[in-house]
This record gives sequence, C-alpha cells and structure tokens, in this order.
Amino acid sequence: MGIGSGAVYESSSFAASGITGIIATNAGLALLLAATPAGWVGLIVGGAAVAGAAAGSSMLINSIFKENSGGWYDSIMTSLDIR
Repeated sequence: MGIGSGAVYESSSFAASGITGIIATNAGLALLLAATPAGWVGLIVGGAAVAGAAAGSSMLINSIFKENSGGWYDSIMTSLDIR
C-alpha cells in the first residue's frame, strides 16, 4: 500500500458503517412507531433492539470494508495509473 492508503479505507469504512447504522436505526424507528401501543416496556425493549441492530450492522460493514480495502485501493491506484 502507498502513502495515504490508510486514510482511504478508514474514511470509506467509517462512511459505510455510518450509513448502515442510519439505515438500521430508521428501520427500527419505523417498527417502534408501529409498536407504540405496546407500552413503555415495548418501547424500551424495542429501543434496545434497534440500538443493538444498528451497532452490530455498523460493525459488520466496517469490518467488511477494512478486510477488502487494500485490494480496492490498489486497483483504484492502478486504474488511475498513479502506481
């Protein structure tokens, strides 16, 4: 890997995991809106489930990006004829 390659995969994995967390949170909030009649217990349990799902999906996407980023970086640099 060349100079600055760490910043490329760090920022792309951060962006991807953040977007995934937002999507998971929005989906969970939609479910919570439907579950509101279930009462406070349902909201607390549902909120914990939404937070857990958002964190878990963000961590998974971050891991996937970090595992594959070296090859992506190299192919981008090669296609741009920078290497």
